[in-house]
Amino acid sequence: MSCCLMGDSPLHESPIGRAKAQANYAVSVESGMGMLEYLLALLVFSTGMMGLMSAQLVAKKVVHEASQRSTATALGRDIVEHMRTNSGQLEAYRALAIGDTTQLLPLPNANCDISTCTALQLAAFDLWQWESNLLGLSGQRNGASSGGLVSPRACISTDDGEVAVTISWLVSSVVHQPTPLTCGADDIGSEATPNGSNDDTLQRRQLMISTYIGRR
Repeated sequence: MSCCLMGDSPLHESPIGRAKAQANYAVSVESGMGMLEYLLALLVFSTGMMGLMSAQLVAKKVVHEASQRSTATALGRDIVEHMRTNSGQLEAYRALAIGDTTQLLPLPNANCDISTCTALQLAAFDLWQWESNLLGLSGQRNGASSGGLVSPRACISTDDGEVAVTISWLVSSVVHQPTPLTCGADDIGSEATPNGSNDDTLQRRQLMISTYIGRR
């Protein structure tokens, strides 16, 4: 009578071996699910961080543009007050393209902060000092100018007591505004650096202050 011996065939697995195989499979599935959850969490976190960084960049740009406009407003009011103090020489304050680094105003003959000046000398000194403030030359930090406006252009016109101070400066913005008619409209092409899209195209912002100054 022949006898059949049970070998290691998979058809005759022992209960213990089957339990071990099932346990190993369960551990493998759990490990795979844990890795997938980790990758999904990493993707969500990375997307959130990219959105946060983008929002911070936009906020910094908005704050910088607001700061530039505030600076331009303060500088415009400053020169108007100087003109009001020296109202007898309003015509001497007429100027175009103030702030153009290729043709800066000449150094005045007298420093009216420390010496007595005539009304005409005071006008020349006020304009020279104002241009320095526009460019931020009055404040130096690590050898570079601090403050002032980005590539400013300013014009001052007077007509029988009617005074108009126009200031323009460069910004990087997606918000379009009409091209300035004066003070920087001609040279914007040489300073703007469009990148093929409208996202980071340099353009000019413009501020105008109009007032009346009576002669004394």
